[in-house]
Amino acid sequence: MSPRPYRLGRRAESIEQTRERILAATREVLARDGYRSSSLDEIARTADVARATVYYQFGSKVGLLEALVADVERRAGQAAVVDALELTDPADSLRQAFLAGCRFWAAEHSLVRSLTGLAAVDSDIAGVVAEVQQHRLPLLTQLVERLGAAGRLSPGLPAGRALDILWMLSSFEAFDQLFAGRGLAVDEVAEILTDVAVRALLRES
Repeated sequence: MSPRPYRLGRRAESIEQTRERILAATREVLARDGYRSSSLDEIARTADVARATVYYQFGSKVGLLEALVADVERRAGQAAVVDALELTDPADSLRQAFLAGCRFWAAEHSLVRSLTGLAAVDSDIAGVVAEVQQHRLPLLTQLVERLGAAGRLSPGLPAGRALDILWMLSSFEAFDQLFAGRGLAVDEVAEILTDVAVRALLRES
């Protein structure tokens, strides 16, 4: 006799709730102890689950970190950046992508800043952060291609150089310099970075 559908639904809901609890515990332990000092045992205790449950859900400590970063991307609104690139006018896409990107970085600023700093001294985190950074590349490439096709790039500016400029300006480090370093509001940071990008990339009207 097969399990009743509602039982399967409840089981799936319970698994998802356990996963969310483990990710929340990982955030807490990571913020308190740092990555190297964080153990799966401590994360399991904080989440009130067995250590084997953490392994079952994520496979390893690196797998747990990858899932945490994916959760950050989802919660922080990465989809808004993708949506901005669907706007008809590529120049409008550029402006909205920077606004959405800055709001994305701000949503999980403390955690992303910690992970970025730890990446300099921990190879596990460096690998995960580098992979996340690469997620920006196809989006920025698409934006440069659209600007070029619309004749909006500055004369004599190679597409590769335009991509490099966007890569730098859309980075967490560029955002953090103004947001944390200068204490500016999120939308003000977006306005500054957008202004620099427009002046560097776009043909004058």
